[in-house]
Amino acid sequence: MAKVIVLGAGVDSSIRIGMPLTNELIPKISEFITSEYGTLIDEKLRRLFPQLRFRFDNFIKTTIDNFAQDFSSEIDSIRTNVNNELQNNLELDEEQRKMGRLIVAIMEKVTAMKTGATLDEETETLIREVFATDVTDDTIIDFSKVVYTDTFKSVLRMILERSLSNSTNPILRHVYHNLLDIEDLLMRYFIGFYTGKEIQMKTYSYITWALWVYLVNREKEITVASGENFNTLPVYSQLQSDNIVITFNYTSFAYLFTKDSPQPALYFHGCLMDYVDVYNKTEMRFSDRDYMALNIENFITEQLSQNICFNEEQGRKYTIPSLLPPVKIKPVLSKRYIDTWYKATQAMLQADKIIIIGYSFNNSDEHFNGILRECISKPVVIVDTDIDGIICRLSPIFRCYPNQFTVITIQGKPAKLFGLLTIIQSPADEIDIRLL
Repeated sequence: MAKVIVLGAGVDSSIRIGMPLTNELIPKISEFITSEYGTLIDEKLRRLFPQLRFRFDNFIKTTIDNFAQDFSSEIDSIRTNVNNELQNNLELDEEQRKMGRLIVAIMEKVTAMKTGATLDEETETLIREVFATDVTDDTIIDFSKVVYTDTFKSVLRMILERSLSNSTNPILRHVYHNLLDIEDLLMRYFIGFYTGKEIQMKTYSYITWALWVYLVNREKEITVASGENFNTLPVYSQLQSDNIVITFNYTSFAYLFTKDSPQPALYFHGCLMDYVDVYNKTEMRFSDRDYMALNIENFITEQLSQNICFNEEQGRKYTIPSLLPPVKIKPVLSKRYIDTWYKATQAMLQADKIIIIGYSFNNSDEHFNGILRECISKPVVIVDTDIDGIICRLSPIFRCYPNQFTVITIQGKPAKLFGLLTIIQSPADEIDIRLL
């Protein structure tokens, strides 16, 4: 029976592995490059990009300051998510509950102000009848020009700073969510490779190499900490040789556990072992031995420094990690991606069953969601901690709605069933995928 296993970020972020989620990466990188070892690496990276102005700490500060002044687009989602956490999470301690109530109170104050300033139909009618003029505004206040008090901005800034330094806090995680998205940041500067703007290319290159350094270093820490138990790594150790594995994670774990299979893992968004000179279209890959013995400091000094150049006379080389953010229109960094996407599509179309673990089904990754849409006539099993959120995001793909699901139990976990679609509410490392 051909079985396709799709691995999302929820696998690598499981407790026993401990890689950060996407929206945790910017503060994690910023924290890493302020450590003694990280500072040394960062200095070596910055020497490769003269006149580079981007700094992670400045970016975080600016983002927080801007958000403290204008956060209208996030009010409803923050308030709703924190309220749901307060109501449904019985394990919150008193300090966490106080923080949650404070955040909700602040959001409701702003919401009430905006609601109260909205011109209702009765007021509009009176204005029209008394002055014989049409109303062209929706509110009596231009909120883009509202200046919040220093006290309010200070409190909000402290909440944001604490949320970024405590990413595992069940309340605060709803505040920083999507605030510092490294994928949005990467796409902001990737456009430089199309427009030829050197400063944008340098900034993108620096950010991706800083991301690569952090992830490779974190992966090494996990490998060392696992020791002899590395072969029991959650989810990965359950992969079978006849499984076709598609992963959205950059880590080498999927490759290491499937390299002897007929089809090694397919990396939909790239792997830490690959890098590419996008100017000369030269693809490079670490051998297994070189990657396992990789010294990041030496790699930057001895190899990477020779493969980055923005000078025409000296020979341009724009070498970057072969990592893609999940966006609707994907830039093709190398031919390897075309081959990978084709193999992944064929594997899913020909599969007898598809098991998806820890994948969020973001709207931005319409490429994969579109492939899955062609597979709704076959059994699909999804494992995720947010079963209701997944159902909502699956609605456009499977044409299903929450009230259509039957409630069941699988491996002691709550699950919901709709036709051939099964969704299990569970952390990735608490399900035996071999039994699905």
